[in-house]
Formats: sequence, structure tokens, C-alpha cells
Amino acid sequence: MSEPTTEGTAGTALFDLIRAQQRLKSAHRLGSRLLVESDIERENRSDLVPFVLGYSFDGDDGPALQHAHAGASSVTVLGDDDYLFLSDRRPGAEHPVGGRSLWRHREGRRPEALLGTARDVVCYAAGGRTAVAAVWVHAEADSLASDRALREEAAQDGLTAVIVGGDLWPRSGHRYGPEVLKLVGVSLDGDAAEPELLNTPLERDTLLSGQLALTPDGRRCAAGLVRFLPGGHRRYGLLVFSPGAPDDARQVWADDDLSDTIASPDGAWFACTAERIAVPGTAPRQEAALVSSDGLVVRKVGRGHRDWLQPRAWQDPKTLLCTGEEDGRRHLWRVAVDEDDVTRIDAGGSVFSVTARPGEALVVRSSIASPPSVVTLALATPDVPRTEILAPAVEATPRGRMERLTHTASDGVEWSSWLCLPEDVDRELPVLVWCHGGPMLSWTDWSWRWNPWPFVADGYAVLMPDPPLSVGYGQDAIERGWGKWTSEVAVVAAEQVADALLDPRLDADRVAVMGASFGGFLSLALGTLLREPRLIVSHCGWADFPAVARACDLHWHWLREYGPVDSSSSYRSESLSLEAIPPRTKVLLSHGCEDTHVPVGESRAMYRTLDTQGVDVELMLVPDERHSILRPANAAAWHRWVARACRETLGGRSARKELSVR
Repeated sequence: MSEPTTEGTAGTALFDLIRAQQRLKSAHRLGSRLLVESDIERENRSDLVPFVLGYSFDGDDGPALQHAHAGASSVTVLGDDDYLFLSDRRPGAEHPVGGRSLWRHREGRRPEALLGTARDVVCYAAGGRTAVAAVWVHAEADSLASDRALREEAAQDGLTAVIVGGDLWPRSGHRYGPEVLKLVGVSLDGDAAEPELLNTPLERDTLLSGQLALTPDGRRCAAGLVRFLPGGHRRYGLLVFSPGAPDDARQVWADDDLSDTIASPDGAWFACTAERIAVPGTAPRQEAALVSSDGLVVRKVGRGHRDWLQPRAWQDPKTLLCTGEEDGRRHLWRVAVDEDDVTRIDAGGSVFSVTARPGEALVVRSSIASPPSVVTLALATPDVPRTEILAPAVEATPRGRMERLTHTASDGVEWSSWLCLPEDVDRELPVLVWCHGGPMLSWTDWSWRWNPWPFVADGYAVLMPDPPLSVGYGQDAIERGWGKWTSEVAVVAAEQVADALLDPRLDADRVAVMGASFGGFLSLALGTLLREPRLIVSHCGWADFPAVARACDLHWHWLREYGPVDSSSSYRSESLSLEAIPPRTKVLLSHGCEDTHVPVGESRAMYRTLDTQGVDVELMLVPDERHSILRPANAAAWHRWVARACRETLGGRSARKELSVR
């Protein structure tokens, strides 16, 4: 018998069409023109290539591409014809050859390299006549010259060993072997001044986290900090200083973790996300907070709002633009910081990114059923009209329909799901249950990786539940699932699925469950709770809580949710027993071998356990991927593997008689 194939199916064609689209990430105004940051798949490149694309609106035919920088990202607009960006482009002999470097684009001139280092420029911020960049520098270096000397010495010796502490990974977001992130000041005056290492002394247990904000006048900077505490705990704060006098820096450690900082137009405040320090039994909560530019004052804004407000841009010195999820959509919220008044702005979809200038915001928005596009919001008018100005992936807009389902639990609490269906349903459809990751996320956006529509095109219904711990349903939904991933989250999700399967359009005898990360765990958990699903697909999931918590780089999060591994009984009580997976269920496990969030050994261990039990289990390992599958060819191979398993286990459309549709 020949092996079932997905080649030539409608779903495969749609997947390939989606894969080929420009993937919008952010948009910026450049005078009357438009700059967008996008990822694009290119031939002969294994990774997606980031691009900065400049569009004009001179004619009646829509936006026209004026210029493009390949390998570029992280735009900061300085003027109508002037902006900075990070690029993989090689700066030339006058700069060290390394990874990403800082460049300047000015209309009518060749791009100018401002800063290149031996490794990446990780991030930067710019204001006035100054830019501040975070770069990898040898931990013992006190200047860029001494950094180069220490690197040359290590290269000659062949030394790669490094003693770690706090962050136990020799290559992470906080350290790269013997290197740590340090700050460099860069002049934007156009002179030939050598970039200088800024002396911002930190304690041994504190490192820069790779986040920067600079006031528009360039006089005050806020850099993200991470402090490693005994036992694997950590905290996040800010380093506030003047680039001209970095020795006088002030560390800001609030009652909450502080992150994702943006400076106000008048330079008085840094807005940031403040996250309550969770402990077992009390979940985190995110709010918008303001830190004064001298670091002396920290205050919350929009207090008491039911959704997790996260600052994204300033409309003006008194008005902050935040995102916050509500019932399956990420809205834009306007916060009057002095009155603490919060109003919602309709962007026509879930907001992915926001930039603003006086009177206008540029928003990249999408939905599960529509790919990202750029809309302008006229903030100066009361009703905030919006206009779509760029939709590069519109040809990938799927055919089908999406319905909102509500499940009422026995205690009266309602839980929501999305159901994605073909346009015409006249027979029972096999069902794919998709579990989102996070866990504190929800199904809100278009996804280039977990996109339901290629499967819908092949005749499946895709059910996407938002169980406890999903954001956008109030703090009670977070508290209910906190520390109870199996006993509460999985149980409610199973009830949501069972309720949805009562729909006569859905075939309750042909069900697959799948997800990644927390969704991978939840798909395995549902495999033990639902009535014999035919297929389970778990990417970087887990079953053994203690094993993952001990060995992963998110150990600090596990401590907040479950407590110490050796003394908390919750780790064992919430772990999954894979013996409960029915032997007739097929299981697909996949994992990136460079994953630090969930070590790959967990999927290897689950494979051996299931294989010993006689379960039909397959394991796909991706040697060069981390927690997510990012390379297009790897994502395509994974999709075809899963699609083939769906066809083998669930078959095509049912041949039963037509059913009534409620």
C-alpha cells in the first residue's frame, strides 16, 4: 500500500502560499512615506531575512517600494529623510567585522555605518545627538580597545571555558561565553568621534537584559537589568542614567518586575510594563507603570483595569498607548496618565505593534483569519477613524469562516474557543484541537507557524480553545490556572472540547490534539483526558514537571508558580502519567535540540516511555532550532509530517449523509 501524501493538496498549496508572504512586524512614518520592518523568505537562505522597506504614496496605485535594506531591522526615525537601523551588512575595514551593526540611512546618500563590534550590536536607542547601544564586550574589558585585546588573547589560547553563575547558560540573552552586555555611546553629530564604552558599574549578580530607551533629547537613558538571586530566582529592573555621566546611574528595583521601556515625548517619564512578582497561589498581574527620568518615582497608571495593559507608544506627553487583550482580541488602549482614564481604540484587528507621532498612530494588526496589515489611526479626532495603507500578504487571506464558541462550566464560569471551518459544511468533519502556548497567551493573531487555514482547506475543522491562564478574560482566569496546569487548565480544556464536539458538524470519533510548548504539554494532557483521540502532536512539550523545571533556563518562573522543586508536591501531582495515553493513539513528538526553555531530553524520554508501552510514536529532532521552529524549510517539513499523520489517522471528509447545521 502506498504511503498517504500531502503533495498537491489544497492545504499544502495554501501553506506554501502563506510561507512565501512578506511578514509584517512594525511600521514607521518617514515624513509622508512609510517604513516597515518585515521578514521575508529568500532563496538560498536557510533563515528568514529581516528587511527594512521604504514605501511612497505618490500615485493612485497604492504604495510604491522606494528602497530596501536586506538583513535590517530595529528602525528609529530621526527626521523626514533620516533613520537608524541595525543590519547584518559588513561595515568595512574601519569597523570590526562581527554580527549586526548600527547604520544610518539619509536620503540621497549611501548608508553610513555608525557602530560595528566584534559580535552583535544587540539593541540601541537614539535621541537628540546621541545613540546608546548594548553590545557584547568581554566582562573584564573597560574599553573597546581592551575588549579587542582580550578577544585576541582568548582566540590564540583556544579558550572557550567559562565559569557561570546565576544564568547557567554560557550563551544566552545575558552572556556569550566570557562576554556580557555593556553600553556604548555613539555621537550622531557626524563627527569622527570614536564610540565610547559607558562606565555603568553593576554588582556581580546583576547584568543588562538587552532593553534600552532614550529620551528624545538624548539626556536620559533607561536600560533593562536582570538580577540573579540565590536558588535560581531572578528580578527585573531598570538602570537610569545620563549618557554624559554614566557613573551616576541609579538602579530602580520596584515591587514589580519592570520591562519594555519607552520614553515620553517630553523626557519626563519612562513607561514600562510592571509585572507583579508571583508566588505559588498568587499569579502575576501586568500593569502599565511610569518611572521618572531620574529614577526616583515609580507609579502605576490605568490601575484596576481588567486587562493586562502593556505600554507601546506615547500619543503625547500626557497620553500613553497600551495594548491589552479582551475576549480574543488585542486592543489598543489610550491611557490619560494624569486622570488615570482608559479608553479603547478599535484598530479593526489584534494589535501587534504600534508607533506614533503627533496626531497619528501606525498599527500593524491582524486576526486569526486575516494576515497582518498596516492601518493609520487619526488620534486627533474623537472617533479615531482608521485607514488601511499596506496589506502585503492579502493574497494569502484564507477562505473559510470562524465562529466564537462559549462553554459554561459547572460553576457558571464561561470559557471561549474559536472554531475554524470550511466555507461550506455539509458533512461531519474530523477535528484538530489546537492548544496555545504561553501559557499566559490566547488565540488572537494571525500565525505564520500555527495557521489553521491550510488544514481547513484539506477538510478539517480546527478548534482553538482558551482555557484558564489565557489572557483577555480577567485576572480570575489567570488565578484559576496558576500552578494547576493539569488539575485545572487541562480539565477545563477537556470540557471545552467535549462540549464543542456535540456540534453535529464535527466528528467526535476523529479527533487530533496538538500544540507547542505549553500547548505541547496540554495536548499530551488532553490525550489522557479525552475519549481516545486518534492523534497527539506535541512540539517541545513535557510530562515530567520536576525534570523540566530543574534543567531549563526558565527555572525562576517554575519557582514562582510551583515553588522549590524538591519540597513542593505540586510538581509530581501535576505531572502527566503517559500510561494514560491510549495505546491505539498515534503520537508525534518534535523538539529543537538547542531548546533551553524545555530541554530536548524531555521529548527523548517521552519517546522511550511511549515506545516501551507499545504506542505508535514518532520523534522529529531539529538540531539547529531552539524553542520554536523558525527556519522555513524546517517548518515546511514539520507541516507535511503532521498533515500526513492527520490523513493517516483521521482520513478525509466523512462519507455519511448530510447533517443538520445548528
